[in-house]
Amino acid sequence: MRIYRRKCKCCNEWFIPKYQNQYWCNEICGTKIALERRSKEREKAEKAAEKKLRREEQKQKDKLKIRKLALKPRSYWIKQAQQAVNAFIRERDRDLPCISCGTLTSAQWDAGHYRTTAAAPQLRFDERNIHKQCVVCNQHKSGNLVPYRVELINRIGQEAVDEIESNHSRHRWTIEECKAIKAEYQQKLKDLRNSRSEAA
Repeated sequence: MRIYRRKCKCCNEWFIPKYQNQYWCNEICGTKIALERRSKEREKAEKAAEKKLRREEQKQKDKLKIRKLALKPRSYWIKQAQQAVNAFIRERDRDLPCISCGTLTSAQWDAGHYRTTAAAPQLRFDERNIHKQCVVCNQHKSGNLVPYRVELINRIGQEAVDEIESNHSRHRWTIEECKAIKAEYQQKLKDLRNSRSEAA
């Protein structure tokens, strides 16, 4: 079989190879090519080892994170769930005024409960019981509940308000329930923002 001349992979000089798989014109170039190839292989192996090490380190971090989360008390998960619900409420009501005083400007917007989490913990995640409220009404006027109730009736109706006010059941939220609520409202917030973005 005829072997045509080819360019040396090292010095780019033309030569006629003795073998089909020869890509160097002389021993010096052949040695350089071999050393370069070994160097690349070593570099590739080192990168693969580093990548594997990073994966193992990440796995260990993930396992540690899971163990730490497993040790978190119920109060931690209640707070996590409440933060997710409150974020959704603020986004849901973003174009509405404060439910109590009607202001459209506030240094901070809260998700204010009509019946407080202390008085009615069973309603702490009920969307009907939570609405956007200015920080003054929520934190400095103890919820400013009289005008809150008036506007609440306008928004959700007398029957729903009566249901909230007459609900005296007691519920102890479990860690699993709180985890599920957190995930649910994070998704609801994402969906709401996406739908608004698409409508814009």
